[in-house]
Amino acid sequence: MPLGDFVHSDPYTLGVELELQIINPPGNDLSQDSSLLISSLKEAVTEGEVKHDITESMLEIATGVCGDITEAYAQLSGLRTQVLQSASQHHVAICGGGTHPFQKWQRQEVCQSERYNQTLELYGYLMKQATVFGQHVHIGCDNEEDAIYLLHGLSRFVPHVIALSASSPYIQGADTTYASSRLNIFSAFPDNGPAPFVSDWNEFKWMYQRLESSSIVQSMKDLHWDIRPSPKFGTVEVRVMDTPLTITRAVNIAGFLQALAHWLLTERPFVPRSEDYLLYRFNRFQACRFGFEGVLTDVRSGEQRTMAEDILPLLDTLAPYATQLKGFSALESIERYVRNNESDTRRIRQFIADGGLLTELMREHSEIWANE
Repeated sequence: MPLGDFVHSDPYTLGVELELQIINPPGNDLSQDSSLLISSLKEAVTEGEVKHDITESMLEIATGVCGDITEAYAQLSGLRTQVLQSASQHHVAICGGGTHPFQKWQRQEVCQSERYNQTLELYGYLMKQATVFGQHVHIGCDNEEDAIYLLHGLSRFVPHVIALSASSPYIQGADTTYASSRLNIFSAFPDNGPAPFVSDWNEFKWMYQRLESSSIVQSMKDLHWDIRPSPKFGTVEVRVMDTPLTITRAVNIAGFLQALAHWLLTERPFVPRSEDYLLYRFNRFQACRFGFEGVLTDVRSGEQRTMAEDILPLLDTLAPYATQLKGFSALESIERYVRNNESDTRRIRQFIADGGLLTELMREHSEIWANE
């Protein structure tokens, strides 16, 4: 499918997508009921969207175009209410979190669609292993050149949002020792990680056309980079976050990204260069492994700071831009997360350290999702 023109959007508008877990009480393993829930919600959802993701254990909710975080929170809260009502009727539960702590990938059922069936044929068991749960945030861009600048600018802050959203320490019944293990699941896919470096939209179109003409991709949806332009929507989409345990944290992370985008496109503080990506995977790994305590290395100066040490002064820089976007409350919350080391991963590990079982953890997560 040809790339098509970049649709011009109102700058800094938001779209938030959350992939949710469908839980089957009382054992609280993953259920296989997304099709049932989506069918029951077709008439109920009037704002936003509820849709399939890769497997039948995954349910995605997505806002429409939102001007600010208050609007995004209202839409996500409305979707949560509708999803929880349907889940109750079908005797299942819903929660956030980047991974289910003890599900077995072998039991997963890939959703029936032509696209997913083709992908399953290509990637085999990797598709079922990708039953993990993420947050995606779309940021509106006025034009395609802004989108390319934003792609590179936001790439510098991938470790920061990984640390802020980390909620996947457990996989297959074991503590992985990672703050966010979810991204490790995608490491075997050939399009994992950053997009190839391009300096402008023409280079991006050329690159995409080469991929398409080689039959490697059929559309932009086939490219699962950490951050990618979405010409159809006129946005740049950040895709590295775990789904947080709460809507509140998800919206605060979206507000952080919105303020970052405003600052980046207003001030143009960086000149993008391909060598900026030399340490990208190392910094990304540090955030996944250690969260706020991970070490961020500046590719030019070699200076090293923890994620927490880098986030806090950045919040002061972003404050006036967040205020213009009616999103200063998001930065206040993020400052509290960082200063107090409040992470979903820490919350999960504390529950287990206090004697909780993994099955009880999932019941706790469904209660947290419903109320926070």
